[in-house]
Amino acid sequence: MSFVIFPHPVGMIPLDDIRKITGNGFAEIMQAATEWKPTAKLPEMQPAFPAEHFTLTGTAREISRMFYQQEWSMGLPIIPPTRERVSELLKGTSRRPDEVIGLVPPRMGVLTVEMVAVHAAMADCDPEFLPVIIAAMEALLAPETNWRGAGTTTGTTSILTIVNGPIVKQIGLAYGQGSAGKGHHVNATIGYAINSITYVIGGSRPPAIDKGTLSAPSDFTGWIFGENEDALPKDWDPYHVDRGFNRNDSVVTVMATYEPVENIDHWSSDVAEQMKWWAHLITPLLNVGGPCAPMTLEQPVILALGPEHAEMMAVAGWTKAMFTQALWEQTQIPLSAWPKGCSPGLLEQKLKKKLTPESLIPITARPDLMEVVIAGGAGKHSHYFAPFPGATRVSRLIKS
Repeated sequence: MSFVIFPHPVGMIPLDDIRKITGNGFAEIMQAATEWKPTAKLPEMQPAFPAEHFTLTGTAREISRMFYQQEWSMGLPIIPPTRERVSELLKGTSRRPDEVIGLVPPRMGVLTVEMVAVHAAMADCDPEFLPVIIAAMEALLAPETNWRGAGTTTGTTSILTIVNGPIVKQIGLAYGQGSAGKGHHVNATIGYAINSITYVIGGSRPPAIDKGTLSAPSDFTGWIFGENEDALPKDWDPYHVDRGFNRNDSVVTVMATYEPVENIDHWSSDVAEQMKWWAHLITPLLNVGGPCAPMTLEQPVILALGPEHAEMMAVAGWTKAMFTQALWEQTQIPLSAWPKGCSPGLLEQKLKKKLTPESLIPITARPDLMEVVIAGGAGKHSHYFAPFPGATRVSRLIKS
């Protein structure tokens, strides 16, 4: 491939310097577009199915380390994906092993059902986990997820996976106390398999193609939990019902997200106080939003409410819609909070009005883009998940 390289960064530098960088590159672009010819012979394409097999000898540690050195795993220990183990996992789905689910960005590696089973085997999944992983893959491959952007950004992004419906209890997915953290085998293995596919099939690896400035341990397993439907306040629907599914459906929802902001509110004694706490905790700036990236106004954010915070609102007679309306109103900040390099022109088009420095900018274009899921167990903690720019949450039915 032909590349013209522009030195990083092109942001947070004077406009004259930006013009100098881009102006100097124009001649190279013209030359590449009109004169460049390939000099290397492309390698022969290997079929996506069946996967290539190897005969290996060594200790479990030696084989695990070899997989990492070959960039077939992320660096955590793996279970060798033997023929027998992969065949056993494929019994968890009715889908053919040669079925192509899609091309995983950014490398656009071919993902078959068989290859999902390979990564599930390495992560020590059980066969009944496979439909959840496949549904998550289908959701991530939807263009509106912007999986490519999340896998190549300098930001600290990870995949948020929320599971609803009967399958949560059927497979033992944690949904209560500490469900997104340590000690939950089902959650950990599913999250590990999803990110293993991102790393190996998609090629999202640092320092290239993943350009994360610092990144986070969530690159290994992501954020994954079942909604705590047992703790839903009276008259509140589960998240997947809000998304248009039936209560008895099993559904997976994924979103490319930044690391969440935690609301640690032990002190508010009523809803008004709790709303003040929220209002000083989250801001449109967390979304890289406003005039810098006005597309984020149309993206949903996810509010993972702890059951105790949700119950306080319900006891006061608040619905989800009342909560998100109040939050939407109270978290707006003036346009003057953004750097002057962020032009308000596109934002004015989005909001359909002329803006001044004092104009208040919301987190989302509408209150209904703030979506609520009941997450975790006892304790007065909630989490705010901001989406990666250009991304939205996508839900898919989990099918056998």
